[in-house]
Amino acid sequence: MKNVKLFALMVAGSLIIAACGGPQRNPAEVSEQLEPGEKPENAVVKTLDTSASTLEWIGTKVTGQHDGTIGLSAGELYLVNDQVVGGNITIDMTQITVLDITDPETNAKLKGHLESDDFFSVATHPQARFEMANIVKNEEAGEGQPNYTISGNLTIKGITKGISFPAHVHLTDGVLTAKADFDLDRTEWDVRFGSGRFFQGLGDNLIHDNFNITLDIAAR
Repeated sequence: MKNVKLFALMVAGSLIIAACGGPQRNPAEVSEQLEPGEKPENAVVKTLDTSASTLEWIGTKVTGQHDGTIGLSAGELYLVNDQVVGGNITIDMTQITVLDITDPETNAKLKGHLESDDFFSVATHPQARFEMANIVKNEEAGEGQPNYTISGNLTIKGITKGISFPAHVHLTDGVLTAKADFDLDRTEWDVRFGSGRFFQGLGDNLIHDNFNITLDIAAR
């Protein structure tokens, strides 16, 4: 009987953690701050084409989800022998958009809330930044599959954490493209509003800790 009760508690605990975290498709590995990579002297520099690059987000909650974009304002990728070895991307948090809400007033309300101190404190921290620290190529990746594991430092709200995620990187006709799709735990960057880990009795107001990022960039 004790074993049955223990098993039930373990299952319940797992369900609570999953409910707080939310569904994960491709969770990024989050760690302490990494040692930043240096730009090699012989590197070919590719400049981010902000007009052809996008960062999309999806946030989920008990009652549904919202999605939108965040602007990319600058960036560089470093190549040696046509292989990516480093780089950085500057994210313009003032360009947060909400795409799934068509009513202008409701859209503006959510956008303003995301910009507030409940979420990303945009007035104080208008930029986020990703600085690559380590890049490992997967020589066995199939066609169209993620062929690199990219690790680097992500700074949001002045908090820097190391993250690692898979990406598909391709170079053709001098244009470097990179695509990645991964989940992040927002609470690692002190974005705690509506989190079941930090607030009790949220009910239908609970917002999952994990949010999805889809990155699609081009550099020339």
